[in-house]
Amino acid sequence: MLKQVHKYIIKSFIGPWAVTFLICVFLLLMQFLWKYIDDLVGKGLEWNIIAELLFYASLTLVPLALPLSILLATIMTFGGLGEKNELFGMKSGGISLYKIMYPLLVFNIIISFGAFYFSNNLLPYTNLKMRSLLFSIQQQRPEVNIRNGIFTEPVDNFNIKVDRKYRNNNTLEGVLIYDHRNMSGNSNVTTANAGNIKITEDKSVLIMELFDGYRYEELKLDKDAKKGNKTRPHQKSKFKKQIVYIELDGLGLDRSNEDLFKNGFEMLNNSQLRQAIDSLRKNLHKREHDIYYNIKSYSLFKGQASWINLTDEQKQIAQIGADEILISEPQLLFNIDSLFSNLNQNQKNKVINFALNYSRAAKQYVDVSYIEVDGYERWIVRHQVEWHRKYVLSLACLLFYLIGAPLGSIIRKGGFGLPVIISVFIFLIYYIISITFEKTVRELVLPPEIGMWISSAILVPIGVFLIIRTANDSMRISPHFYQKFKNLFRKKNNDKVE
Repeated sequence: MLKQVHKYIIKSFIGPWAVTFLICVFLLLMQFLWKYIDDLVGKGLEWNIIAELLFYASLTLVPLALPLSILLATIMTFGGLGEKNELFGMKSGGISLYKIMYPLLVFNIIISFGAFYFSNNLLPYTNLKMRSLLFSIQQQRPEVNIRNGIFTEPVDNFNIKVDRKYRNNNTLEGVLIYDHRNMSGNSNVTTANAGNIKITEDKSVLIMELFDGYRYEELKLDKDAKKGNKTRPHQKSKFKKQIVYIELDGLGLDRSNEDLFKNGFEMLNNSQLRQAIDSLRKNLHKREHDIYYNIKSYSLFKGQASWINLTDEQKQIAQIGADEILISEPQLLFNIDSLFSNLNQNQKNKVINFALNYSRAAKQYVDVSYIEVDGYERWIVRHQVEWHRKYVLSLACLLFYLIGAPLGSIIRKGGFGLPVIISVFIFLIYYIISITFEKTVRELVLPPEIGMWISSAILVPIGVFLIIRTANDSMRISPHFYQKFKNLFRKKNNDKVE
């Protein structure tokens, strides 16, 4: 009998979980489209490119959609069992809540391990494909869309303006072209009364046919001619028909840029992340040592190298007075005050200005070094955050089940009504806590070992508390509660017929 009950519970869970998982992915995908809609519109993309991008984007959203779908499906499953009094019947038959939760607990443990495998092995590859494809789309030039009275730049430093363009056959009237590709200003200008424009099928060449126009071009002079010639000769030519070919190297979709992203922290598994973190720490320690050596040798103790060449007697003399220091010449000691007092006013001003400039340069070096070291530390933290994230999101699948099962038993409502509200509310709190502490980790306020796990640490006692109280039947919601809750949103009819 117990096996039949377990099979029934698993079947009751799989259906809602599959539906809610697809819904969660779809909603998160809409957020992705809303974020990158400006990069996709007007690029003349084929449907298979868009479909491929959405497919990769959907896969990257799986680790985030999985915990939410498990929470929602668990509340719906146990809420439906409670609403139909099936949960009460199981308990009456001697089956405790722990035994009722056991089959789905094992099932969600398997899902958690699968989620970690996906995040650690498949997600980096998916991120690489999506980032490279999205970058290619962002760098792709839009289709040449010439508008009336507005300059259009199909390629860099080549501007076209027309008085009128007919959409049906791409016929142009009143064409004005500024060709700045030789980087010498407005030295090449073309005007035409009419023309037409088209793009080759591979979108690599723009072809313009111009009719009844003029071409103005300034001639280049050699260096000897420019010395004695103050005039700027130019050439003017008239044409009945002229064909212009313009290469559109940036219009096609370049998908050979994966090398730009393959070393990013989102494209690495945990083993690669650990190696990257170790390498970054070694580079950071080496850079810190170099900074310390430069400041010590060239800013604080510039003449320290000469100290080695002194005798013991000279070193003892140097240590007697705090105002006696060593300068660059070996085996020589000077009294700074007496040396400075023997200078004239002009020399003193030069010494002071040199000292100020030297101090400013040292301070600037320290400030730049601090920014560099801080950037190193933040980059290392980003790798550590990604390493912990794979474990945190996988564990969240299990923790949300431990919260959703007793919560569904308490509310005793199935379907997409109250369970959706409660699930979204709990997940939003969890997500806000996760994002808040993740930002503190990125700002180097908390270590990743603490900041990334605080959200999970909050869920554990909540889940344990709900399971214990529900198993002891000490937490219930009366059916009258839902009626009172509905009455709050009903419009009261205060109009009375007299």
